[in-house]
Amino acid sequence: MNKRSMRFSSLQTRSRAASFVVSFTMGVAALFLCPPSPADAGEHLRRLSAEIAVMKADAGRLVKPGHLSAPNIKGIKDRLRGALSVLPLLVRAARNTGPDLPGLDGSRTVDLRSALAANDIEKLRAGLEELAAAYPFDTAGLLPPDNRSEALRRAREIHEAHCAGCHDDSETAEEERPAWDFFKLAKAIPPEELAARLVIGVRGDSLTALDNPLRNAEISALIAFYYSGK
Repeated sequence: MNKRSMRFSSLQTRSRAASFVVSFTMGVAALFLCPPSPADAGEHLRRLSAEIAVMKADAGRLVKPGHLSAPNIKGIKDRLRGALSVLPLLVRAARNTGPDLPGLDGSRTVDLRSALAANDIEKLRAGLEELAAAYPFDTAGLLPPDNRSEALRRAREIHEAHCAGCHDDSETAEEERPAWDFFKLAKAIPPEELAARLVIGVRGDSLTALDNPLRNAEISALIAFYYSGK
């Protein structure tokens, strides 16, 4: 790679990171500025629980990094750091519409962030597993995946219109926050994790979010589409 290409790649990485921070912050702010609707209670909890599910999975990757490159590992740690910083706000938003949900002791997030800073990944993963048990990810309406022919046709349309440009055959080794190929990802992770990643990705990133977020049925069809390998 020549110097010009390296500079361009570096700019792309910084731009993606900046976009993630801005969109994540704006999304969390919207949870408090917008009055809740009856459907918000389940949506806020699903957003929170999906985020925790993805954090737990990412911590697991750090325990056994396998093929992950140094930039990949740095990106995962940065993402975990950012997600932990807003976790109390996500819990608060979920409890605003679901007051029976358990609260989050501030010391717990401090301990998790300290474990990440100390590179004590086993302790981090154990703490995230406890949170995942406290706020379980509800996959109702998402799993089992909808693999009917009409659903798969619609999933292909959504993928080609909104996902393929960044995710198909993407190069990931030198990216801190790569756009993973969903078909390859589906071969490596369980459906529950893919569902969680789609929930927080499609609905939580300004680069991919739609004016009208995907319905559960569409996410379910996408999951089936990615596992079909087509």
